[in-house]
Amino acid sequence: MKRSLVLAAAVVVLVANAWVVVSALRNRGDAPGGTVELTERELQLQPVSKDSSAVFLALRWGVASNEPEDDGAPGWLNTAKLQELGFNCRVPVESPHAAEHYDATPPKLLRVVLEFDGEAARQAERRQRSRLWAVDVGHDPLQLRAKYPDATRHVICQGVVKPFLKQRTGRDQRPLPQPRLSARIQALLPDEIFLPPPHSKLLQGLHPLPESPKERDNAEPRYAVTVSWGTRYEPWVRSLRLLPNAPESK
Repeated sequence: MKRSLVLAAAVVVLVANAWVVVSALRNRGDAPGGTVELTERELQLQPVSKDSSAVFLALRWGVASNEPEDDGAPGWLNTAKLQELGFNCRVPVESPHAAEHYDATPPKLLRVVLEFDGEAARQAERRQRSRLWAVDVGHDPLQLRAKYPDATRHVICQGVVKPFLKQRTGRDQRPLPQPRLSARIQALLPDEIFLPPPHSKLLQGLHPLPESPKERDNAEPRYAVTVSWGTRYEPWVRSLRLLPNAPESK
């Protein structure tokens, strides 16, 4: 009985691993989400876990907005846009129940457009190390690709969007004259990219950048990674190259 349970557990593990491999291969069949070469500015090396030798790179990105104090909630994620995305925006912002309603509104998994090294990055009010900026959100990736046809400049990926009632703004959180409906892109999914061998071997000996934002942002990138977003709009690594600033291997 014990032996059969062990065998059954082993079969479950093998099937699960096979499904992960098949799913990854299916995602890599094409790159409708785009293919872009990013540097350490956009892909930050993460500390390696004590329990695993797997190497991950965390995506660093910003949100494009023409409002210098948008608190990560861009002006283009307004009521009209949120209605287009299917959120229930029927409660007026003046209602005493508005904050409660929008706080309770569940987030949605949508497609997010990231612009690489474009106008959004150049017009950023605050200094950002990353050149990757979210510029749009939608349901249909084909419609988004028609709107942003350059797959080497605009990436389509998955992200979580959550509306909220914006009542304050700025670092001092001063009250707005009139509350307004807004939203944030809470996360990109996934927000880390697995770096498989042999690419990961090129980064052996490299340590994650300092935690201090000033030191991190002033550091020159040490590597560049070509990333594709596949048929499932999930990222995978095509290639990696070391940049001149990378330390020489010993």
